[in-house]
Amino acid sequence: MASTTHIEPQDQEGLYPIRHVCAETGINDVTLRAWERRYGLIRPMRTPKGHRLYSSGDIARIKRILELLDQGIPVSQVHRVLNDEPPPAARAESSETPRRRSPGPGVAPHTTDPIAETLHQAVAGLDVGELDRCYSRLVMRHGWNGVHESAFLEVYRRLREESRHSAEGEVRLAIFAAWATAAFADQLRAALRACEGPTYPCLVLGGGHQQVGGLLLQLACARQGLKTLPLFDATSPEGLETLVQRLHAPAVIIHGSSQLKRSPELPRIESILKQAGPPCFLAGSAALELSQMAHGREVEVLPGPPLEAAQRLARQLAT
Repeated sequence: MASTTHIEPQDQEGLYPIRHVCAETGINDVTLRAWERRYGLIRPMRTPKGHRLYSSGDIARIKRILELLDQGIPVSQVHRVLNDEPPPAARAESSETPRRRSPGPGVAPHTTDPIAETLHQAVAGLDVGELDRCYSRLVMRHGWNGVHESAFLEVYRRLREESRHSAEGEVRLAIFAAWATAAFADQLRAALRACEGPTYPCLVLGGGHQQVGGLLLQLACARQGLKTLPLFDATSPEGLETLVQRLHAPAVIIHGSSQLKRSPELPRIESILKQAGPPCFLAGSAALELSQMAHGREVEVLPGPPLEAAQRLARQLAT
């Protein structure tokens, strides 16, 4: 491994900045720094101003680390495995399985690419532990946004479609929904602790897998610094008004799926929208339908993808 030493500008030929390494390997910069600080897996050189520079050997080592993680080896054990391996030159290049290059840090491939395909295969195994390990490895490699921007939602859509055609599909969706709601709830609690500023009540309508999109939206909001209060039961207009007053909430968020029209919660949501109050941001596949109901408050329909919706909310509520 290269030692962490300072290097003068005239000696920097053949070394690469972190953005180049991220683009070539598909890893995100946050993870790369964590490997350096927490695990000592990579020790780049530095310019006099402290900017990291990586050699070709460092890049090869990063690629090898990614291979080991893909094999299921915990990141805490990677250092030991690397130390036990022969030098890279001793491993024949021809024996390595060709790997599709990631499109870059924080970029989620489409359905036929590894992120969505790997997640889908983990769900198909009906093993929650393996699904959790698979998800953690993907986030470490591609970044949180890279996994959730499109690949996660693509898997969710595929599972919903499969659930309509077979009992096996129903089971897969149930496993995925149970895992995702638990995992997102844990992440959301941790993320909300770092949020400051006003709290925005967020009504997530529907049960079971219908909650996944609402949780993902709130988690994306928390990562933008917006503090939401998750509400999974449609409250009365009076109850929501009391909550808004107690929290001094500048706005309310409602997330609903396309199944909302058949939900017993619909009349209460209609009453909430008719009531005067702070602006209401509508998210999920039912957002457009809800916006067309009579309303006594300002309403705005958010984009469908949760990460994009969270970005819109951050821009709107920051003004």
